[in-house]
Amino acid sequence: MKTSLFAWLCALLFFTTVFAQKEIVPIVELGNRGLMGGVQNGKWIPPVRVGPRMKSETEFVLVGWNGVEEGGVAMGKKGETEDVCQDFTRMTFDLQQDHGVAIGSGAKWNPVPRVPKAIDANAAAYKTIVTNFLRKKGIAKPVVRIKEAFRIDLEGDGVEEVVLSATYYKKGLSSNAAVGDYSFVIVRKSVGKIVTDHLLQGDFILKKVTFGAPTENHVSAIADLNGDGKMEIVLNGSYYEGDFAGAFEMKNGKPVKIKEFEIGCGV
Repeated sequence: MKTSLFAWLCALLFFTTVFAQKEIVPIVELGNRGLMGGVQNGKWIPPVRVGPRMKSETEFVLVGWNGVEEGGVAMGKKGETEDVCQDFTRMTFDLQQDHGVAIGSGAKWNPVPRVPKAIDANAAAYKTIVTNFLRKKGIAKPVVRIKEAFRIDLEGDGVEEVVLSATYYKKGLSSNAAVGDYSFVIVRKSVGKIVTDHLLQGDFILKKVTFGAPTENHVSAIADLNGDGKMEIVLNGSYYEGDFAGAFEMKNGKPVKIKEFEIGCGV
């Protein structure tokens, strides 16, 4: 009876909070300053519908790896349409921050109901996880370089997931890549005694690449982007003469790409 009452109260809070959000809340990925889109009544709105409706200047709440940033609020200005990327809306901020998201200050929900916990990227256990994952992808003797590592209860069910990003390019990121180079982001999820690694995004170089587009992938932020109490994972990345960003939400215990929020600009 208590469980049913708790579930009912959570559902009531969700509907009261999310569906009171009548205005579109814009969301910007701060790595490339790109408008990812927006949220209205809990629904994802693509950037092509959000950009034209935005004012020239908007107030945003800043969210990074550790939750809402100190200071918390900044003004963002909508940039001019770029010749190369007609559908890409780039925002300008007076910030040095190179990761995270900016969420329109009109949002009526807490963007960080649970704060991600940074974990030791050099811990032997996580290096073993990355090594085994890369071997399954065909890289027999990987050089392990974990860039970001977090523990976070994504779904609010009391069970923490592990989010890892790892990147190694022998000669740095360029249009070329050597066998054994890689860059990826995974979510490691436990259900009972079963542990599964879910690939969000990645490049695994099994043949030498000459003048291609190998990518570097990073975790930009982990936050509740639409007010449903679940945490989304925002990624950013780059490649030769371009950059991109995207987000993943949890559905039925698995991370699923939010198609409306895929953005990028490059040649």
